[in-house]
Formats: sequence, C-alpha cells, structure tokens
Amino acid sequence: ASESGSFTRVPYEFDQSAIEGERVSLEIAIEEYSGVWVPTVGKFVRVSFAGGQAAELADTFYYNDTASTAAVIGGLGSADSYRLDAVLPLQPTQTQLAEATAGGAAVAPLSTVPAELTTVLERYVAGVDGQGSRLLAMIEALRAEGYVSHGVSPDEPPSRSGHSADRITQLLSQQRMIGDAEQYAVTAALMARQLGFPARVVVGFFPGDSTAVTGKMASAWIEVNTAQYGWVTIDPNPPLREIPEAQPDEPSSVSRPQSVIQPPDADADLNDNQTPTESTRDDPPATNPIVLALLALARVLGLIALAALTLSAPFLLVIAAKLRRRQLRRRAESARSKITAGWQELADSALDYGFSPPPAATRNEFAMTVGGTTAAIAILADRATFSPGEPQANDAVELWRAVDEIRESMARSRTRWQRLRALISVRSLGGYGARRVFHRGRRDDV
Repeated sequence: ASESGSFTRVPYEFDQSAIEGERVSLEIAIEEYSGVWVPTVGKFVRVSFAGGQAAELADTFYYNDTASTAAVIGGLGSADSYRLDAVLPLQPTQTQLAEATAGGAAVAPLSTVPAELTTVLERYVAGVDGQGSRLLAMIEALRAEGYVSHGVSPDEPPSRSGHSADRITQLLSQQRMIGDAEQYAVTAALMARQLGFPARVVVGFFPGDSTAVTGKMASAWIEVNTAQYGWVTIDPNPPLREIPEAQPDEPSSVSRPQSVIQPPDADADLNDNQTPTESTRDDPPATNPIVLALLALARVLGLIALAALTLSAPFLLVIAAKLRRRQLRRRAESARSKITAGWQELADSALDYGFSPPPAATRNEFAMTVGGTTAAIAILADRATFSPGEPQANDAVELWRAVDEIRESMARSRTRWQRLRALISVRSLGGYGARRVFHRGRRDDV
C-alpha cells in the first residue's frame, strides 16, 4: 500500500455502489496489443473474459481502485476479449469546479519543482481568488499559450520528449510554448499541486467516436482531487492549431556619442624651442630585509606543501572514491536498492578493517566472520533481496543507521594508526574502477 494504492485480486466484482455516475458496459476485443495492463474506462465494476485463456485471465486479474488501473499477471494478447462493466463518475460543470476546494487524497511528495513553473503560475493566477477559480485560470492560460507538436514530422517544429524538470523549464521559458500531452499533463499537475490540489497524471486514449482504439490515440491528462466531487478529470492540452513562426532575436544597437574635435587656437605659440623643465631622478627605495626573508620562507613552505600534496594525492583519491561511493549508495532510488547498498557498504568497511570472509561467502557467513549485530543486518538484506514485496522506506533508513553504528564500533576498537590504514585501504575498491565510482548515471548502479 502507498499513495498510489495497491493491486487487489478481484475474483468477480468490485463494489462501486458509492460512486455516482453513468453505468456502462463494453465489449472489448484485443487484436494487436500485448501487455499486463487491461484497458478500462471509469471505475471498474466487473469483468468477464472470453476465449481459450478466459479461466487463466480471470484467476490472475488484479485491480487498483485508487489509481483506477487493472492488470493481469499473464498479460493480454491477440484473440483475447472481455466484457467490462464500469461506472463513469459524474463530473462537475465549470461553474461548480470554480467553487470547489482541494480534497484530502494522499499523493506522493514532490522532490523538485522548477523555479520557472512557479513564476509562470503566479502570472496565470494573478488577481484570481478562490482555489477552484485559480485552478481553472491556470488551465485556461496553459491551453491559450501552448501549441501542440510531437516533433516527429518535418512540418512540425522540434519538440523534445520527456517530462523531466529540465524539459518542463524549457517548455515554460522558450519563446513559443511547444510540447505534447506528456509535457502539458505534467506541467498542469505540478501547477495544481502548487495551488493546493492533490493531482496526478493519467495516461490513456482518446478514441472519440471510433470503435477501434489504436496507439495514435494515446494521450495524457490530469485528475485533481476536490473536497466536493472527489477525483475530477481535466484536459490541459491546448487545441490543435497552427504554430506561428518564431520571432528573430534582434540584437540591440547601442548609440555612441560622436567626439567633437575643437579647431586649434589661432593665437597659440607654435615655437617648439622651449626650455625643458628640470627634473630630478629619485633612486628606488631599498627593500626591507625582513620582507625578503618572509618571501623566501613562504617560497620554501610552498614547495614543501606542493611535495606533500603530490605524495598524498593517491591516498586522497582513495578517500574521495569511498566517500563518493557511499554517497551514491545512500541515494539509491528504491528502498530495496538502498538496503542492498547498505549491506555492501558494511561489507566493504569490514574488508578495509582487515576482516577476511571465506571466498564467495553468503551474507550470513560474512556476518559470522565480522560478529556483533552484523547478522541482523544480513537477515534484513536477504529479506529485502528475496522477498516478493517491496521493502518499506523505514527499513532502509534503519539499516543504514545500524551500518553507521557498526562502522563507528569498528573504528573505536582500533588504534589511530589502524583507523588511518582502513581509511586508505583499497581492499574494498577491488571491484570499483575510478570511472564507475565517479559515474553520474543511475544511482542503482551502486
């Protein structure tokens, strides 16, 4: 369970009696699609599979009511078909939405919000009062300023794919706002979150009046949670229209004042045979001998420092590599990766302090070599690695806290010289090249 809900096996029917809306029934046939995700509409009520794999599909059907998403473990394929009963939730009108307030649905916290997004949002909602009215003002401004381009046709302006913070910043800061549903949905969801509404991006299809749904109909929109109407569907995508030409960047010209040359004085004395002015040449002051001695001492100290730095450079590189490796491990994306990385950090510390586990030792065998509370950490790491479920974030935090305590215990039981030897030991770097340690790719690489 999380902010995105959880998938539950549905043997027959899902109770949606509390949802107010239109009941619909669809006959769906799969032709050129394969995958675990089951296409649905609205809020799922019941599914009935047909075909040769009907029993297997029914036994492995799961539904996430929070995200309104269905899946089958074995996956759908050609010749599969099913009958779907669902409820299309009643949507508020524009007037009703303008008076709505934010709901209390739980959503995952944001890690990064582009600064440009906040600036543009303030311009969109300037002078507008009320949460619902500010939400509608934001959607209308985004649709009015934006242009749609997928960037795949020679007739379309270039448009980068992706929805990273950098891509959203580019969308909002370029001369013409050009993107597709992927960028507009993410931008609108972030802006709605800034206005206080829980919001999420929805990926699906807009088939219109067609009875055949194809990949060209794929799109994205958002849903915002309101206190009055629950999750409300909103399409932030601009209408398809001609994209104007980009305005040229004209360099600004700077006007410089003209220099006025005055005519020579007619009465000026043109006699060049003038007596030169007498001047005396002063000898340069003598340098203070104390200053000379200080400069010589500074030069000697500088040479000593340079030599010391040159000799210690390899050891400093080893220390920097270990610090960088520990930082990458702590920043692993998933809780499972953080736990695995925490165990590896403990194992590497033990190697640096002189422990020698058996070749190809398991975590438990390694823990028996080190002793102490290492066995408990090995059990937690094995559980996270081989358990079918995703471990909790708190498990990763607790494991890293225990790893830090064991490392401190190892250091306290050693002399200062032994701690220094462990700090510059390269035993734990045996499987790490410098390029890998300082690689700035995915954090799960460690």
